[in-house]
Amino acid sequence: MDKEVFAAFRPRDGGDTTAGTSTAARATAEEALRASEEKYRDILETIEDAYYEVDLQGNMVLLNSAFCRMVGYEAHELIGRNNRSYQPIDVAARTYQTFNQVFRTGVPAHAFDWEMIRKDGSIVVGEGSVQLVRDLNGEPVGFRGILRDVTERRRVERALRESEGRYRSIIESIQDAYYEVNLAGTMVMCNSAFCRMLGYESHEIVGRNNRQLQPPDFHGRIYEVFNRVYKTGIPTESFDWQMLRKDGSVVTGEGSVQLVRNSSGAPVGFCGILRDVTERRRVEHALRESEARFRSLTNLTSDWYWEQDADIRFTRMESRDANAASVRDFFLGRTPWETGLRIEHERGWDAFRELMFARKPFRDIIFHRTLECGTPYFVSVSGEPIFDGSGDFTGYRGVAREITDKKIAEERIQYLATHDGLTGLPNRMMFSELLSAAIRTARRYDRRFAVLFIDLDRFKYINDTLGHHAGDTLLKEVADRFKAALRSSDMIARLGGDEFVALVHETPEEDSVAAVARKMLAAAARPFTLVERECRISASVGIAMYPRDGDDEQALMKNADIAMYFAKEEGKNNFQFYSKEITTQSLERLTLETNLRRALERDEFSLHYQAKRDLATGRITGVEALLRWTNDELGSVPPSQFIPLAEEIGVIVPVGKWVLKTACAQNMAWQREGLPPVCMAVNLSVRQFADEDLLGDIAAILRETGMPPGLLELEITEGMVVHNPEHAQRLLRAIKQMGVRLAIDDFGAGYSALGQLKHFPIDTLKVDRSFIRDVVDNPGDKAITGAIISMGKTLNLTVVAEGVETVEQESFLKEHACDQMQGFLFSKPVPPGDFADLLRAQQKKD
Repeated sequence: MDKEVFAAFRPRDGGDTTAGTSTAARATAEEALRASEEKYRDILETIEDAYYEVDLQGNMVLLNSAFCRMVGYEAHELIGRNNRSYQPIDVAARTYQTFNQVFRTGVPAHAFDWEMIRKDGSIVVGEGSVQLVRDLNGEPVGFRGILRDVTERRRVERALRESEGRYRSIIESIQDAYYEVNLAGTMVMCNSAFCRMLGYESHEIVGRNNRQLQPPDFHGRIYEVFNRVYKTGIPTESFDWQMLRKDGSVVTGEGSVQLVRNSSGAPVGFCGILRDVTERRRVEHALRESEARFRSLTNLTSDWYWEQDADIRFTRMESRDANAASVRDFFLGRTPWETGLRIEHERGWDAFRELMFARKPFRDIIFHRTLECGTPYFVSVSGEPIFDGSGDFTGYRGVAREITDKKIAEERIQYLATHDGLTGLPNRMMFSELLSAAIRTARRYDRRFAVLFIDLDRFKYINDTLGHHAGDTLLKEVADRFKAALRSSDMIARLGGDEFVALVHETPEEDSVAAVARKMLAAAARPFTLVERECRISASVGIAMYPRDGDDEQALMKNADIAMYFAKEEGKNNFQFYSKEITTQSLERLTLETNLRRALERDEFSLHYQAKRDLATGRITGVEALLRWTNDELGSVPPSQFIPLAEEIGVIVPVGKWVLKTACAQNMAWQREGLPPVCMAVNLSVRQFADEDLLGDIAAILRETGMPPGLLELEITEGMVVHNPEHAQRLLRAIKQMGVRLAIDDFGAGYSALGQLKHFPIDTLKVDRSFIRDVVDNPGDKAITGAIISMGKTLNLTVVAEGVETVEQESFLKEHACDQMQGFLFSKPVPPGDFADLLRAQQKKD
């Protein structure tokens, strides 16, 4: 490098600074400076990298030979030139920003790329540095730095990036999952398909070990595969690799693994492709299981496989059946119609032969015969024609399955579908078919017949008190009696519950039908023995005559039903013929039933209260709640009319619950008015007594209304406790444990003796009003009433007489030390306000 070039960036001479400096000293200093510059220049010339110095405007002031070689210029061509003259515009702008930052901060910049235009017009890339140059006073005067020619390296790097980009693009474009792991199994790369397969983002997978992405029981198998590839260098194709998705589910990938080596050939990791085959493996597994089940069934089945020749003669018979050999010997060489089998087809064997001669397949043709032991034998046969390679018919082949049990079961099902399961009588469906057939026959031959609709009286009472088993026994015996009372040409069916219907053929006169009805009433009236008890029922029979009372099934059944309800209203245990006059009465009953079903929701019920008076003191000691019903359409309906109907149609339980709650609430309302507490008596129906929610309802009502349990007395009939004493004892004891009192209502009218009651926790006996009515004049009623009072006292029970209406009756009861009375003599049932007046009047007397 020229001395002048190098000296161009020497610090400026500031003149003599010390007076009297000798010439010799100056010469010595200059010589030292030249030596230093020579040494500096030699060092710059020996380095391979380009060195440069520029002033603050970017004009070149110093450079070495390496810089000249890098840009293809001579030194004198570069000294004094600005960097913008040999840089692209955008590069010059970036260079300015870098130099400006160094100037402002004084912090050198390193490893930045500086593109320059060579003398031949090509571009050279220098990777270098720049730092600020200051004079002796510390003032910035320029910049200097080192540049290394990295043109080729950047080209290679760019080519590598482009190659990697194409490689990445290819990897991302494939639908299968691609992965790369190092020798430790740590994920170093994966494509989007791999991420989708596992439900992770890429950054959540890279860096994780493959063991973290596998079920624990799969670690060993994967290690064996990768280890084998590592040792042998041979890729493994098509192995299953189970992995855990991010949501915890397992995905199965079918894929490959091969060894990855570096440029020296040393193993550095593994790569491979995986394809999601989870669904395919599930289907394959299900298919294998299905095939296994099919093979198992094939091995277990006792079906026959058979073949026939072109003449439809059996040539092959195979089965696992124990009698296969004897059956085979019998069938071989014969056609089906020569075997003695019968076919289930309306045209018989002729239709089957036509089908086979037409070379058509067939399915589930039923053959049957009777075995020597007398039992039936049914077989279902399916077959298809066989054709050879030329299309010529060569016979049939197929399978046969014994279906004897199935046919017997179908016949049984058909029987059950048309017959009542309890009594064995025809059911409603079969009776409908028979009645329709009878109508068609009667129309054709101008005949007459009768339909008798029969309903058992008191069956629900017996069924509820003695239990369903006793009720079923009763129904079966009644069915046998009714069947015996009819001619063999007539028919009796059970419609359900305790309803029966009879079809009596060829009865032109009412007298003959009436005779049949009387026989059926007599059959029902004979006593039954149920659970070692003698019980009696009766029946109500309604009769409709064809064609007078209807010429179709619906009319006859409806009118016979209407006549039956009329028979019930006439006192039961009788029969009634249908007439237009009784239709009106039936409509009235239907109206009554319809309104009763909605009476509770319409708030049509109310309670009246009848006082109980102590016979010794004359004071009111209790009260009984009595249900009343007033309807806008029907007016005031008597309890004797609607309460039995409520029992019959099944609304008595919710109504009874309403009565209990209302009575308790009213009792507490009287007390809040300052009236004395009285014991409130409420009747329980048979259905309520059998209701499994009774105890819970009582407890809830007492809790809700706040009434003390000791002020509640529940009245039941003796029949409710003696027919199922074990259940009654458990229930009554549970009620007593709650603190509630118990009373037997209408005592003496049932079936029990007084001595039986000692087993039940009863507090009160109420003598039935039927004994009180004639107690003054009838010696028998006197004796019974006196005995009941006496024995009640013996058992420490409170005895209450019902229906006391005369002074003479009251006197008799006083004489026999009866505790309490209830009846019109003292008070009729009255509204809540009137009963409150009775209590206030008593308070004034006190």
